[in-house]
Amino acid sequence: MLPTRTLLTLLPLSALLVASRPAFAQPAQPTGSGSGSGTTTGSGTGTGSGDASASASGTVTLGAGSGSGSASGSGSGSGDGSGTGSGSGSGSGSGSASSSGGPNVDVTGTAGARALGMAPPGVNYGNFMDTRLTWTFGDDDFLHRTGELLPLSPTFSLGDRPQYRLFFDNLNSRFAGRENLTHLVMYKKMPAFIDNLTTEAAVVLRFDLGQLAANNGNLNSALYDSGSYLRLFYQTGAEKEGVSATFFPLDTDRFRLGYLYDISWGGTAASINQSIFPRLQGASPGLKVQYDHKKFYVFGGFKTATIIQPEQVLRPGGENDVETVRVGETNYGFLGGAGVDPIEMLRFDVGGGYFQQGKFDLPDVRGKSVFTYGGSARALVHQNMPVPQSVDFLLYRNDPNAPMILFKPETYQPGTVAWSLSAEGALLQQRLRDYDTAGGVKDQSALAGALQAVVKAGYLRASATGIYRNLNYVVRNVPGFIPFETLPSSAQADPELFGAVAADYHIAAAHLTPQIGGGIQMPATFSSQFTEGGVPAKRTVVVRQQGDESILPYNKDRTPIIQARASLRWDISQIIAANLWVQFVRDNNGTLVVRDPVEGTAALRVFQSPNRLGAGLAVQARF
Repeated sequence: MLPTRTLLTLLPLSALLVASRPAFAQPAQPTGSGSGSGTTTGSGTGTGSGDASASASGTVTLGAGSGSGSASGSGSGSGDGSGTGSGSGSGSGSGSASSSGGPNVDVTGTAGARALGMAPPGVNYGNFMDTRLTWTFGDDDFLHRTGELLPLSPTFSLGDRPQYRLFFDNLNSRFAGRENLTHLVMYKKMPAFIDNLTTEAAVVLRFDLGQLAANNGNLNSALYDSGSYLRLFYQTGAEKEGVSATFFPLDTDRFRLGYLYDISWGGTAASINQSIFPRLQGASPGLKVQYDHKKFYVFGGFKTATIIQPEQVLRPGGENDVETVRVGETNYGFLGGAGVDPIEMLRFDVGGGYFQQGKFDLPDVRGKSVFTYGGSARALVHQNMPVPQSVDFLLYRNDPNAPMILFKPETYQPGTVAWSLSAEGALLQQRLRDYDTAGGVKDQSALAGALQAVVKAGYLRASATGIYRNLNYVVRNVPGFIPFETLPSSAQADPELFGAVAADYHIAAAHLTPQIGGGIQMPATFSSQFTEGGVPAKRTVVVRQQGDESILPYNKDRTPIIQARASLRWDISQIIAANLWVQFVRDNNGTLVVRDPVEGTAALRVFQSPNRLGAGLAVQARF
C-alpha cells in the first residue's frame, strides 16, 4: 500500500493524464493563417490583442477571405485556409487566428482520397518525382518470324520496344510514355537577405531503370543529370511577376528554342542525337535570365560546350613550324526570345539563337568555323485550354507550398467546349563546306513547321497534327546529310511530310477511354543520279530520322508510310492504368540485301515485306 503522501502526489498527475487523453486522440491538422477583428471563432485558437481572447473548434475548409465577428458568432480568416465554426468568449479587440487547411489536401480527387488527406493527383512531396513504372507485354509484328524483317521483332515478350512508338506518338516529349524511370529531386527554397528576392536550388537526377536492368555496365545511360539548377527570383509585381536568373551548372537540355518538342532545337542530349553541339565532350552548362509579366515574357541566355576541333599551334622547341592539333575548345550558344498575350485567348512567341559548332576538319576548309543560327515562332489561339508546354522543358520543383502537377488526370466537363489551334515554324542557317566548290563554305537552310488543332467537347477529345521538315532539318544536329557539307547541287532532296488524327471518348462511370489514331507519312529522302555501265540510274536514301536510313533499290522512289492504332485505357486508380492496344504499320521503304539468284555471288537490294501487325498490354503507374 502506497503512503498517503505518495497518493496525494499521484492524484493530480492522474487527473492531468485523463484530461489529456482526448487531446492525444485528435488527428493532427495542418495550419494556415488568418486575420479578423473581434473574438476569433473557427478551427484553431484566436488570440486577441485587446482585453480578451477565446478559442473554439469548427469545420475546416480551403479558401481565403476576411471578415469580422463578435464574442459568440462566426468569422473567417484569410490565408492558406479558413476555419468556420462557432464558439463563445467575452471581450473585444483585434486578434489573429490559425486555421486548418493547406495546399497538400486533395480537393480534386475522390472522396476517399480527400478523407485520407492525400495530395492531388500528380503531386509528390517526396524526393522522388516524375516516376513512370511500366509493365509491357506484346509483339510489334506477329505476321513474320523473327529474323525475316529489319528491325528485328522477337515473339511476344515483356518489355518496351522502339517499334511500339508510331511517328505521331507523344510529339511533345522525348519519351514514348512506356519507360521505366524516375527522378531524384533534392529541392530547397529560401527567402534571401534582400527584400522580394527568393532563392531556390534543385539537384535533378534521372534514373533510367530499364538501362539499369540491362546490365550493360553503362552507368552513364542509367543515371545522369536531368536539369539541376540554381535560381534567383526578384519579385517586382504580382506573385509570379519579376526577374529570374537560372544557373545550370551541369547541363542545359531543358533550355531550348521552339515549342513543340519534335521540332525544337538547341538541345544538348547527345545520347539521343539531339545535341546542337556536334562532337560534344561532357555536358553543356549555361545561364538563363527571364522577365515574367502577366501579359508577356522575355528571356536571354547562353550555354557552353567543349568540342574537339583542330587548332594550329607552334611546335615546341623554338621552331617556327606550325602544326595542327585536335583539342577540346570552348564553344558558345546564345539564345533569346519573347512571348506576349495581347488578349486572353491569343499567344505569340518568338525565339532565336546562334551556336558555335567547332571548326572544320576537312582538308580544304580545315580550321574554319562551323555554326548554326536561326529562329522559331509560334501563334496560338485557345479557349478554355492552357498554353501547351512540354514537361521536358520545365524546371523540376519539390515545393510543398507550390506543388508541381506533372501527371494531372484529364478532366472532362459535360456541356463545355475547349479548343486550341497553333502554327509553328523554324528556320535555321548552317555554315557548312560547299560540296560543289573546293575550299568554299556556304550557309544551308533547314526548315520545319507544324500545325496542331485540339478540340474537347464534354467527354470527347480529338486532335489533328501536320508536320513539315526538310531533309536538312531532319539531320540538323549532324550537321548535314553529308556530315559538315552541303547537299550537292545535282542531288534531289524531298522533305518529310506527315499528317495524323486521333480521337478518344471517356466513359466516366467505367473509367474507360477508347482511343483511335492514324496517320500518313512521306519520309525525307536524298536522291542522286549517276551512270552505271553506260546506263543512267537513280539511287534514293530514305531518312526517317538521324541514324535511321534505308537505301532503296535502283530507280525506286519513296512510298507513303501508313500507321494506325486502336486502344482501350482503363484507369484503375489515380496512379495506375492499363492500356490494351492493336497497331498496324505499312512501310514499303524498308529493304534487305540478299544474294542475286541469277548471278549467284552479287548482292542485291530488295524490298522487304511492308506490313506489320502488333498488339500489346501495358500496366503503368505514374506518380
